[in-house]
Amino acid sequence: MKLKHFLFFLVVSIFASLVGNLYTNMKINEVSKNLSILNNDIVELQILKDQTFNLYQEKYSIQNIEKISDSLNFKKLDVYIVNKNLTSPYKLDSELVKVNILGSLSK
Repeated sequence: MKLKHFLFFLVVSIFASLVGNLYTNMKINEVSKNLSILNNDIVELQILKDQTFNLYQEKYSIQNIEKISDSLNFKKLDVYIVNKNLTSPYKLDSELVKVNILGSLSK
């Protein structure tokens, strides 16, 4: 009687293991399919991003700035450096003057 129960338990556990493995495999296949769809969407979005960037570069490149400015009736201005003795920015002239110390702190 005990052998019969043991064999029945063995058959049921093997069947449950097979069903559990099949269910797990089906879920893994669903997740894999969803992942491949997401990867395809990512590739398409990267291609669209690169195409948009290329169109932007083509439209607003330095060579086309002159064409755009001509179409808007802008005029290119000449740039001349007026002050050749430039000082460092954000410094006051009083900071550049050395201060004389009257006296010493020695003993």
